[in-house]
Amino acid sequence: MIVQVKMLANYREVLPPGTKHGTVELDVPEGTTVYDVISRFSIPLNDESVIVLNGLMTDMNAPLQAGDTVTAFSAIAGG
Repeated sequence: MIVQVKMLANYREVLPPGTKHGTVELDVPEGTTVYDVISRFSIPLNDESVIVLNGLMTDMNAPLQAGDTVTAFSAIAGG
């Protein structure tokens, strides 16, 4: 199934070269969780990061469904 991972602000740096708009599509098996997807990238998995599923706060163990978007950004990003 296809899901999208979107990185905002300085987290865009962890995406593959040539990624457009800070978003990458991944083909993952059924049963994949938010944690499974986000742990593929070199971002802090602590209070420094905000991880949302389809725009809403979520548990990292939440299972994904086709078409879902997992977004990550630094809690200290901004100005």
